Amino acid sequence: MTNDDKIDKVLADLTRERDALDEQVQAMISDMAAAPEEQRRSGEWAAAGASTARYLDLTERLAEVEQAIIDLTRQRAASGPPPSVH
Repeated sequence: MTNDDKIDKVLADLTRERDALDEQVQAMISDMAAAPEEQRRSGEWAAAGASTARYLDLTERLAEVEQAIIDLTRQRAASGPPPSVH
């Protein structure tokens, strides 16, 4: 397995993780929008609420995954094009 193959595998794994995280974040945004205002002020969606903490954890991980994808994509591009096959 070449280095590019390894990078491609990691990129594929990170892309799947990013998609799953994004789906969870979007679902949480929908849940928050549907929550009554009182719950957003003093319940799970309050500043110290469980849903708020979970949302922050998910978005932090999403940012880390996206940065890893950017870094690996740059690394792959810097290694040059794959050898041509004649």
